[in-house]
Amino acid sequence: MDLLKQLESKMQALVQQRNQLKDELDALKAAGAVGDRELQSLRTRLEDALAEKSILEKDREAVKEQVASILRALEALG
Repeated sequence: MDLLKQLESKMQALVQQRNQLKDELDALKAAGAVGDRELQSLRTRLEDALAEKSILEKDREAVKEQVASILRALEALG
């Protein structure tokens, strides 16, 4: 009888430990999902920033060409 009680006690401890590990695993999975969403958000922001940079570079080149054109026109007048 004593042996049965010991086995039951060990079984309860193992079940408790299993439940605790399952809870920890669920928490880690949830944290990983949050991390994945944050990473995706950062990737999207990076892509947006790179697209904006490209647009700004094109605008800068257009402005440089306009300034050069204006300077040439001024030189022709002067």
